Amino acid sequence: HTGEFLFREFDEKIGFSTTLSKFLNLEDKRRYYVHSNENLLRQKIYQIIAGYTEDDAADQLTKDPVFTQIIGTDALASQPSLSRFFRRFDRRSIEDLNEANQELIDKVHQFRDSKAVIFDLDSTHSDTYGNQESAAYNAHYGTVGFHPLVAFDGVTGDFIKASLRPGNVYTSNGVVDFI
Repeated sequence: HTGEFLFREFDEKIGFSTTLSKFLNLEDKRRYYVHSNENLLRQKIYQIIAGYTEDDAADQLTKDPVFTQIIGTDALASQPSLSRFFRRFDRRSIEDLNEANQELIDKVHQFRDSKAVIFDLDSTHSDTYGNQESAAYNAHYGTVGFHPLVAFDGVTGDFIKASLRPGNVYTSNGVVDFI
């Protein structure tokens, strides 16, 4: 778990969690809760960094002393709490987080004193299971899923932006609208 402490230091240096909190606008109708939306998002990000990509990993980490210290809470949220959290997102809240992402990218480029950005655009395929909305068969990959378009900084490899697309979209479709 020591990697999370390094990321927490990075988080505080560039204001990662603070920036995300500023842009995290969810339709939250909960009257009583233990975990704030900000802490739920921070928990999920730190879990992913630590290699716990599945929501149900939260159940085994609930009282983990390292994670609770990093997140700054007595106990982490459970898998059902994380699942309910993700259901509060809509198109507007995703766009708000895209703005947070851009602000963070700008901070990192300013910190690095970057003079230029080279856009590396690519598509990828992500398999789906079940009947997920907009999932479709992709003949090239031979599976059902999504075919997102992603952009990275070609110099640093930093993630810039992604657009989730149905699995049957041709590789270059939407590139002009994406930029």
